[in-house]
Amino acid sequence: MVICEEMQKLRDWLDDEGIEWYDDSDELEMFWMVRTKFAVNSTTFSVINGVGSYGGCMFGNSDNQGLLECMIDRNEPYGYLTAEDVEEFIEKVRHRG
Repeated sequence: MVICEEMQKLRDWLDDEGIEWYDDSDELEMFWMVRTKFAVNSTTFSVINGVGSYGGCMFGNSDNQGLLECMIDRNEPYGYLTAEDVEEFIEKVRHRG
């Protein structure tokens, strides 16, 4: 399991912004998922990349598209995102505070 560049960018940005996050990743033989979870102003975020995610890969050994999927408060997820796209969602939540 490898953390894609966009996920690492997001984690670095969260660190820089002082937003606490935790890794909730899973790795099975054919299926893996990198998960970054955090909350901002009581809004929960789950950002993923892995097998079956919108922006990840179809199968455990297929090419990873390297993009992120983001679910906000258990709503329908947004897919095929860059770290900057997720940061924009976070900023909207931060400013409505």
